[in-house]
Amino acid sequence: MQATIILIFLAIYVIAPIQGDFAKEALKRHNELRKEHSCPKLQLDDDLSTECQEYAKTLSEKGKIEPSNGVGYTENMCITFFKPIDCIESWYLEKVLHDFSSPRLNAETEHFTAMIWKSSTKLGIGLVTKDGNHYVVARYKPKGNIKSEFKENVPRHTGKADHATSFSFSVLVLVTVFIQYFWMP
Repeated sequence: MQATIILIFLAIYVIAPIQGDFAKEALKRHNELRKEHSCPKLQLDDDLSTECQEYAKTLSEKGKIEPSNGVGYTENMCITFFKPIDCIESWYLEKVLHDFSSPRLNAETEHFTAMIWKSSTKLGIGLVTKDGNHYVVARYKPKGNIKSEFKENVPRHTGKADHATSFSFSVLVLVTVFIQYFWMP
């Protein structure tokens, strides 16, 4: 009994910093990419992150990703066996498919537009690793991807360098997406 309690505390002690480090890294990367579009920084929301963590656990138990159908936020999800931070990069890469001259909701770019959405101010992030797969859930508040508000909320890239869309990284992300959607059950 005492050994079990010690193991539980040890697991919490080891896992909590990993989640905390990932959350900080994810927030930092979101804000770096948002800066490239002159969007204000997001703030990490602990309550929203707790919800994301719980939903990532649910997804890991199901072994697949599916929308939560929650209200009041926009949601991005990813499953990968590469680094969890690569999920953020893959969402951002959708920008090459976004039509800035005629902005609208599009299934091919909705992850990118959710993370860049200028009016969103809060980020929740959750990560669960199971059977070698990383389940990542990100939620943004206030809700984005509102049909009538794309032009003012998804500005063009304004930065000078865009390392996220380098050729080699793009190939890596495309291979990841291909494997996830066509080889994984």
